[in-house]
Amino acid sequence: MPLIVHAWPAWVLGGALVLAWMAIGLGAQALFPRRWRERATATDHRVALASLAVIVTVNVLLLAVSALSVRDAFSAAEQAVEREATAMAQLARSLAVYGTPESRLARERLRGYGRSVVGKEWIAMQRDQASLPTLDAFDDLYRTLGDLHPAAASEGALLAQIWTQANELLSQRRARLMAARDQVPATLWAVVLASSLLTLAPVAALPVSACSRGAIVVLALVPGLVLPVVVAMDRPFLGAGRVSATPIENALAHMQRWDARWSADAPSSSSSPSRPGAAPLR
Repeated sequence: MPLIVHAWPAWVLGGALVLAWMAIGLGAQALFPRRWRERATATDHRVALASLAVIVTVNVLLLAVSALSVRDAFSAAEQAVEREATAMAQLARSLAVYGTPESRLARERLRGYGRSVVGKEWIAMQRDQASLPTLDAFDDLYRTLGDLHPAAASEGALLAQIWTQANELLSQRRARLMAARDQVPATLWAVVLASSLLTLAPVAALPVSACSRGAIVVLALVPGLVLPVVVAMDRPFLGAGRVSATPIENALAHMQRWDARWSADAPSSSSSPSRPGAAPLR
């Protein structure tokens, strides 16, 4: 599905689909050969209605499969963002407690990574891409973590925890990027659209009446109501209902709050630092 379609508001896409299906259905009914319609018997009408029931059933099943697929993918994208934000917050606190100049530099680079995710990679994911500056920021964080060398057993235990949290952050970053891709294959999109159009074919063979035209309108409402939902959730980071970056923004805000409180408490604790080389966070 083209990216521009995902960016449309749901009501615009739904309205366009309803109008398109109605135009196709009414056009097919008007173009259907009159002599064939006049020769149709009651049995032919029953066959057309039975065919319509079968096609509608298949179409509904296809729409249900597509909706369930994108719903699970959308939920996975939300969970990946939440978990990445949690891993970021845990890593930030561990680095703050570690309290060396190298850990403070790593914490600043973690902050830079989070800002790049929100400011750059969120936009890149809308085009099914990753942000190279954000990847560079993440690599810089890892290189800085490699400069951490524990001077005591307690620091060694904390450093092991820091690496566990950094690896969890990497895993959730990958999960978020995977969730940004199309979830419905192009083949399934083609089948869904074709089956939706096929529902109009049996109605075109029925006698022209207010009832048959009303059936075309009803059949046009089905894709107009369901497909916009599927399209919106097919790209979790694109469109009005996209996954929000609020969890990561909150993690960055909590880092700022930690720094503010640490700076406020630093004058009173500077006379008795908790460990050699400790200094206020910057």
